[in-house]
Amino acid sequence: MRNTLIKFGLMTFSILGLAACQKADSLGSLPHAGDIVFTEIMPLDTADGSNWVELYNTSDTSIQLQQCIISNKTGQILTISESLIVEPEHFAVFSSNSIDSTALPPSLSQPNFDFPADDFQLNSNETLKLLCDNRLINQITYDVNSPEYMNITTSWQRHYRPIEPTDSISNAWCYTNPLENYEYGSAKFATPGKANSFCSSIAPFIAYDNQAAVMIEGIDLEATLRVAEAEMARKSATSELAIWGIRDQVITPEIARKVSELYFSNIDMLYESAPFTAIDWNHAVWHFAWAISNLYRNGDAVVKNELQLAYEDAQKRPETLDLFKYIAINYVRGERIVMGDIHTPAHEAVQKLIVAPGNAGYLNSYEEYFEKRRGPITTKAINAVYIAGKSLSDLFQ
Repeated sequence: MRNTLIKFGLMTFSILGLAACQKADSLGSLPHAGDIVFTEIMPLDTADGSNWVELYNTSDTSIQLQQCIISNKTGQILTISESLIVEPEHFAVFSSNSIDSTALPPSLSQPNFDFPADDFQLNSNETLKLLCDNRLINQITYDVNSPEYMNITTSWQRHYRPIEPTDSISNAWCYTNPLENYEYGSAKFATPGKANSFCSSIAPFIAYDNQAAVMIEGIDLEATLRVAEAEMARKSATSELAIWGIRDQVITPEIARKVSELYFSNIDMLYESAPFTAIDWNHAVWHFAWAISNLYRNGDAVVKNELQLAYEDAQKRPETLDLFKYIAINYVRGERIVMGDIHTPAHEAVQKLIVAPGNAGYLNSYEEYFEKRRGPITTKAINAVYIAGKSLSDLFQ
């Protein structure tokens, strides 16, 4: 009998212990430094009276933020008074509760934690700290304002893509890309509660106002324009990429004249061009206008004269777009000249279109382009695979 009681007692203790552990797990763990990081901020003075901040759980553990605090440099403190668990690789949004809920995404109209706007403010010049149990978990200092090239409001965000493992999240920060799928309210662009947009500033093939950094050694512009003419004849949404690929090179007045002729002969065609995977006419028109803008602004007085009419026309094209309008305005009319192939897919694409004999990775001749270019059957097959993949992705979302 005594042995039975002992076994029963041990069993009861084990069950209670297991229950206690499960309860502890359900409450989440306090974070260690770096487990929770600031990932996006909408400052008060750039958002028409609203302000919010986004946090992200980089760990593989559920994190409990109750009694943690967020402080700013003016001494204001936001205390998380209620239980707030952030699951692994999930976001939590803290938003002022005085903002108008009209046209807001659910992550802002029903944030994870709300607070009076007068009690805690996120200014455009700020230092934010997250502390839990008197330990510094994360800190960010920034001095930002919305871009001045257009009448919009964008958040300040940390570069992050879901395809990257959490331990490789970059510390780079940038304005949220003003893309239509990030828009809410009246010309506000942000991604509260979801993965942030790509920061072009950390792209591997980008330069700003630095033509020397993007020169292509040994480029044959005459042969490359032959490639461009052949690509235009295909009437594809990628037909402009040969011109886009040479937009930062030093060109002669004669090349400028030919580029201008190609522009006026084909810019309207691109509105009806056949899409290739995710690239459609909006992308094509934007990139052709961007190419003309760079060639003009990088050119000398004689080159500018040859491109003047094309440049004036290109300046108007962003407003004709259904997609990419705001980002196109920035790249075509912004103060800085955005140069280079930007990202790896674009770099690999233009290498197959630019003739630069002896330069590894580029074409050695126009004939090589003609031999290796993608045929119509291959193009249809690639598009079919893309459409099928997208349909499956949409189905399971």
